[in-house]
Amino acid sequence: MARENAYMILNQYFEDESFLNIALNEQLKKSNLKREDKDLCTTIVYGTIQNLLYIQYQLQPYIKGKRVKKKIRALLYMSLYQLIYLDKIPEYAIINEAVKIAKKEGYQTSQFVNAVLRNFTRNERRSLEELDELEKISIMTSHPLWMVKMFNKQYGLEKTKMICEEDNMPPTRSGRVNTLKTTKEELLKESCFEEGTLSQDALLYKRGNLAYTSYYKEGKVTIQDESSQLVARLLDPQKTDYVLDMCSAPGSKTTHLAALMENQGKIEAYDLYKHKVKLIEHNLKRLGVKNVHVQAGDSTKLIEHYPPETFDRILLDAPCSATGVIRRHPDIKWLRQETDIAQLVALQGQILKALWAKLKPNGILLYA
Repeated sequence: MARENAYMILNQYFEDESFLNIALNEQLKKSNLKREDKDLCTTIVYGTIQNLLYIQYQLQPYIKGKRVKKKIRALLYMSLYQLIYLDKIPEYAIINEAVKIAKKEGYQTSQFVNAVLRNFTRNERRSLEELDELEKISIMTSHPLWMVKMFNKQYGLEKTKMICEEDNMPPTRSGRVNTLKTTKEELLKESCFEEGTLSQDALLYKRGNLAYTSYYKEGKVTIQDESSQLVARLLDPQKTDYVLDMCSAPGSKTTHLAALMENQGKIEAYDLYKHKVKLIEHNLKRLGVKNVHVQAGDSTKLIEHYPPETFDRILLDAPCSATGVIRRHPDIKWLRQETDIAQLVALQGQILKALWAKLKPNGILLYA
């Protein structure tokens, strides 16, 4: 069942070009999988996309010149991921499950899948020796070559290799205590939590998915990377401040600002997309936030809505490449294009220019 669900999620991802985390969460909510099966399904889905370039490189000789449907490619990708990376699962079990899924697409398809996977297990892995150094890093760590070249230009070869390898490490299960509803000390009494390492508001969850817990549903804790948690404290909002929070979806930093202000003062929160505004509103309600006014709006045009020197604090969590969070969102490697970078830099400049004049003298603007 875990593999069938993983197959459905990956099909949706490749067919609809959907966001991986959304496709995964929606499917797991509908399924009746046990906790361990949900964990295996998540491992297969994220592992396949995380290592996609290397998997494709290894698969290519076995399907060369053949027309293979997207959904069968997805099945082969996830099967190769298991054969290469999940050494505790027997090869025969992986192949049998893949053939069982393929049979629903027809007898010939199941024969083809069986032949490809058995051939793969009989042969040596495809060598990378003929590739140059940057191509090797690209294939081995499954990062687009343009991204590897960009990192190399900025950081040099050794650091580029470290960044790409680190991107493929399992992310920490980090959350932030919501001080509007509880204290960190109270949550640390629970055996499932331990201290974070970077943020004074951080908690590390020891097992499973924090989003499925009562702590999350009751709004005592929210999911947020520790580095992201540092932003609100750097802005240092005061209880009487009038704060502008741009590009605020899904609301992690917005709700952190509100907690630091103890639900006092006022926060104007904007995002360009209406569907993302609904996501912010959902998080405001779950976390008991009362001092935020959220609306859809174009950050570059806010100059028309507020007079100069309006805000005590401004947070610009600028639209970015998101290459810094690949570890948690591996599909960013395939969603992002090289041309996006220059466009995003230009957009960030436009937003910054539009907002700067709205800051009071001696106010603080934080560009994150």
